[in-house]
Amino acid sequence: MARPALHALRAAHPQAEITACGPLVLLDLLAPEGLWQRAEALTGGAGLAGRLRAAHPDAALVLPPSFSSAWLALLSGARLRVGFAHEGRSPLLTRAVRRPARGDLHLSREYLGLAARLGAREVPLPGLGVDAGATREAAALLARVGLGDGPFAILGPGAAYGPAKRWSAQRFAELGGRLAARGLAVLVCGAASEREICEAVAAAVGSRARPLAGVTSLPVQAALCARAALAVSNDSGLAHLAAATGAPTVVVFGSTCPAWTAPLGPRVRVVQRAPVCSPCFARDCAIGYACLAAVEVAMVTSAAGELAA
Repeated sequence: MARPALHALRAAHPQAEITACGPLVLLDLLAPEGLWQRAEALTGGAGLAGRLRAAHPDAALVLPPSFSSAWLALLSGARLRVGFAHEGRSPLLTRAVRRPARGDLHLSREYLGLAARLGAREVPLPGLGVDAGATREAAALLARVGLGDGPFAILGPGAAYGPAKRWSAQRFAELGGRLAARGLAVLVCGAASEREICEAVAAAVGSRARPLAGVTSLPVQAALCARAALAVSNDSGLAHLAAATGAPTVVVFGSTCPAWTAPLGPRVRVVQRAPVCSPCFARDCAIGYACLAAVEVAMVTSAAGELAA
């Protein structure tokens, strides 16, 4: 979601020294894009604010809406601090931008609006750069699981947000069976916490499927996505990762709003059958997940066919 703003900022200030501050896994993932000179991981350890302050920053662009992120920007000593007016943190910012109602703008455009306060303007978004070492690791992993260089699809049946984002494992398995019948191997991917559901889907698909939950880093997962003939996922981080690499990506939406958080990429299809209560943004549902139940396997298969065409 942040990549359009980051690329816009780099293009607007090609000579600026930019320091990225965020979770280490995301810094590693985005490092091949060359958008910054320095990176500081949010590790929770002491000294981060001091290291940022030692660089004498002119400006801080604060993308997360949390109070702590604005507090860190203040401690950095940046004279100009741009971020959303949220969680009572406006006094910590020099330009507190009112955030639009959820879904009025795509989240990436909200971030671009913040970057515009630093002179950035939207630029064409390239595909996500994939680290060469991660590409080699991905190839080695495919060889270890017995898939080699053949075509494969990626399925992502998990979603950390909650059950209201998770299309049923049974339908993922049925879809995987259809893809396997068409000659594709199937990688069922996700975080370590999603290992159980990924293993169940892979077992139901059969001998052409491999569960890979929790066995890849984000850069290696990105390399797998870049090679995939198709990725089908819930509205999750995996969907955004696949779409960013340019992989044909089908995303099943439940309680959330694609107008706000649909993945960005040149080949993306969203499948959603929104009832009158949608989007509710709930993690759980008291009325039976009608939004997800309405998404049939044939609909997702059709969307995948459109991408292939």
